[in-house]
Amino acid sequence: MVRIFVLNTNIIYTMPASYSLYELNEYIRRVVALNFAEPIWVNAEISSVKEVRGNVYLDLVYHDEKTNDITAQISAGIWYKSYLFLKNKLGALLPSLLKEGTNVLVKVQVEFNERYGMKLIIEDIDPSYTIGQMEMNRQKILQKLQDEGLVHLNKLRELPTVIQNIAIISSATAAGYIDFINHLSQNVYGYQFKTTLYQAALQGQNTEREVCQAMDDINERNKEYDCILIIRGGGSKLDLAWFDNFNIGARIAKSPLPVITGIGHDIDSTVADTVAHLSIKTPTAVADHIIHHNMEFETSIAEATHWISQMARRYIRQHELMLQQTTQMLSILPQEILKKQHFNIDMTYSQILALAKSKVKSQKDFLAFADKQIEIQHPKNILRKGYVIVRQGNKSIQRAKDLNNAMLMNLEFYDDEIKVANSNQA
Repeated sequence: MVRIFVLNTNIIYTMPASYSLYELNEYIRRVVALNFAEPIWVNAEISSVKEVRGNVYLDLVYHDEKTNDITAQISAGIWYKSYLFLKNKLGALLPSLLKEGTNVLVKVQVEFNERYGMKLIIEDIDPSYTIGQMEMNRQKILQKLQDEGLVHLNKLRELPTVIQNIAIISSATAAGYIDFINHLSQNVYGYQFKTTLYQAALQGQNTEREVCQAMDDINERNKEYDCILIIRGGGSKLDLAWFDNFNIGARIAKSPLPVITGIGHDIDSTVADTVAHLSIKTPTAVADHIIHHNMEFETSIAEATHWISQMARRYIRQHELMLQQTTQMLSILPQEILKKQHFNIDMTYSQILALAKSKVKSQKDFLAFADKQIEIQHPKNILRKGYVIVRQGNKSIQRAKDLNNAMLMNLEFYDDEIKVANSNQA
């Protein structure tokens, strides 16, 4: 029995029906060497990284786009000289690229060793691919947050008028955290703050889990704090990519407290920055913002105090003038009132006197008229006009029917009285 292996279109190999493992692996090596004579570019995710004596050993994996299951896995290595070349080419970006969970585009030489099997020897790395993949991932996460209505949710939270109690998510040894604490505590205004640190990884595979856990712990005690800060020192764009995470973004968006990020970048914005209440580029800038926020309140109080003081002085001055005017009026008014009342009394006295005189004269005239009338009506004056008073006894007779024929009549004239017998008497 003969097996035929086609190595390329020009060479045909025949093999016996059985062969040793070494022979098999040797043929595989030759097949690989013939089909991958030149280096090729491969994209994959780094699942583990280890450096040994200047060499870097990695495990590369590939995830199915739909299920996210690992569908391929292989070991890779960067020899010392290639690592020096990459370090010289990429500088500080290289450590950020060689992190677990990073998607990379690497130029590899495919090698197969009869004893150690298949391995990819990395000769070059294209950082633009990784950055592009990160940006695509960031856009997908932002779109998902947008679809769930979370992008602007935390921006609706209001910072308290004065910030005093601050929950901080950071690392105690992070330079950014130390700078923030020093800057905040040494403010020139002497403001006092109470800060509580919630320890969390700021990059690497544990970032999502620890930051989300810290957010959950803080939100359970949200009544104790005025806001949440997520701060770290500077870093490359790849270092900051750990905050391009849906779960971190969702925790920030849903937090009942306003979240301020200061994770150390000037231009780029992570998912955490986008959904936060406020994004500030560095931890010290965050400290400055909080100090300025409180200073604005103090300034408003000082301005209000100054305004109240001015208004109070103006109010007092107005009332002092009113009091002076009132005092002057009170010193003049009684005299005016007395003068007016004296005048009124004089006028009333004159009126009473004139009225009394008029009344007396009127009564005198009335009495004179009455005397005249009495005089005119006096019986003597009536009798003088030719009238006669007829009496019988002491009674004056005014009607004929009242005469008593049995009695004498006494007739009174002006100049004399006579007694006459009634003709009927005879």
